[in-house]
Amino acid sequence: MIEIYLFIHPLGQLCYEAECKLLDFIYQDSHKIHLQILPLVNLMTNTSVMKRAGYDASNLACRNAFLMQSYEAALDYKAAQLQGKKYARNFLLQLQTALLKQHLPYSKQLTEQLFKQTGGDLEMFREDRQSTLIKEMFWQDQCTAREMNIQQQTSAVIYNHDTQNVGLLLQGIDELQWIPNLCHTNQSATITLLENHS
Repeated sequence: MIEIYLFIHPLGQLCYEAECKLLDFIYQDSHKIHLQILPLVNLMTNTSVMKRAGYDASNLACRNAFLMQSYEAALDYKAAQLQGKKYARNFLLQLQTALLKQHLPYSKQLTEQLFKQTGGDLEMFREDRQSTLIKEMFWQDQCTAREMNIQQQTSAVIYNHDTQNVGLLLQGIDELQWIPNLCHTNQSATITLLENHS
């Protein structure tokens, strides 16, 4: 079994594109691939996403508002996860589509409407969203990112449990493109491939 931890900023355009590509690959691939999407929201990732989106990262009010929206979106996703990965993934992609593609403003009403469309239990989502457990889950993701030495959003750690229990760190959108190839090679070939690539 292959396990992938994908670290994303919920409002990052490149993160959204990487998720879509990775999910397409997983749905079509014959390997058993277990994907965990973890939101990575901190000052560094927030500034990077803001600059790429054309926001003025030096404007403190704009920066704080964007950080708060990013944090709220991450908590929404964590609340959705309590009802299952399928609901959470669908919800996250719908939320990102609404915010990044349709340019709708973030709001509680929007997130609830989108979650309802996933077929999940809206009342439970509302309840979970207010719980301290959700914040604890979010902070656990940030700790996991630090433990895995994640330096930027749109990064992944891959474990191939069929060969060796060794994690392989891919940082940035360019390295994530190697995931399909890495899932079809053994661990030693994978390491050589990445060493030659860098």
